[in-house]
Amino acid sequence: MKNLTAFFGAIVLATASMGFVGFGSHASVASAHEVYVLTSPEVSTAITAPSPNPFGAIPGQELKFLSYGALTLVVALVVLSISVSRLFEKVFDPFLIRLKKYAPIIARVTFGLSVFASGYFGSFFGPELQIHSLFAEGFASAVSISLMIAGALIVLGFLTRFMALYMLAVFTFAASTYGTYMLTYANYLGEAVLFLILGGGRWSLDGAVPELRALDRAFGRLARSAERYSFLILRVLFGTALFFASFYAKFLHSNLALQTVNDYHLTNYFHFTPLFLVLGAFIIEALIGICFATGFEIRFAALFFTFFITISLLFFGETVWPHLILFGVNMALFAHGYDKYTLEKALFQRKRKGEPVL
Repeated sequence: MKNLTAFFGAIVLATASMGFVGFGSHASVASAHEVYVLTSPEVSTAITAPSPNPFGAIPGQELKFLSYGALTLVVALVVLSISVSRLFEKVFDPFLIRLKKYAPIIARVTFGLSVFASGYFGSFFGPELQIHSLFAEGFASAVSISLMIAGALIVLGFLTRFMALYMLAVFTFAASTYGTYMLTYANYLGEAVLFLILGGGRWSLDGAVPELRALDRAFGRLARSAERYSFLILRVLFGTALFFASFYAKFLHSNLALQTVNDYHLTNYFHFTPLFLVLGAFIIEALIGICFATGFEIRFAALFFTFFITISLLFFGETVWPHLILFGVNMALFAHGYDKYTLEKALFQRKRKGEPVL
């Protein structure tokens, strides 16, 4: 029970820190994601002060580290055995295969809502990237309104590929301004590429209006040649965003996670040293990102991550709207499941019909 308590404690910290990674060389946006749970002075201090290596928590606690590693391995093996079990596939695959057709609309609606929220709150993808900090007031308002319009049109599936192009341009501009920090929001890039390829699809105005269908066919060659890679691109970029968030906030600048542990007195709930808890959070979050990027235990990772994002929001009282994109991509990847480019299917089911359950 104690092992499980520590395991879940690391996960809570990991999912909370999805909402607080660093911000590259741009100290002027020093609130970054940490604005969800830390104050600006705390963030600035954590970024500038030397950060301890979380793996430095292992000496003297080798037995604990190995026992939690063994627990993680056992959980992974149990889930994997369920995933590739012919019995479970026979029972669940008919339902899971039917879910695939809903993956694009789940991704599209949540992407549109996230873009709309970005414009409504005057931000590029997150509250730390304030539009008015880059533009004069009048132009900043115009950019915010344009994001709200783009988000609404994406939800409706109206001119979807053109809106995806616009979001690619917005992301490119943000990347030119904030540099590698934008890897934090690579999930937005993945969504934009996804709908540049797929368009509005079913249940969209693009598909319902004849004139728009004709316009959409102009992208037909792109759709036919790249559609097979669309969800591969989405999950790789989503996994990249999660891994980068973990690396930045709990390894490169581990003081950020340590400050959160101290501010919220997490060691009162999980009786381990703060740095050891940060190490566990780093490993778990990095593994989740790797699972998505490689296509290993996709559905389990999506369920796992969604559950603990919810726990994190409730526990830390974080801002909700920046997490919409995380919920949306998780649900979309759960619905879409596996394809031939996923590692798990390639390793275990090359000669079998159906797909892994989890």
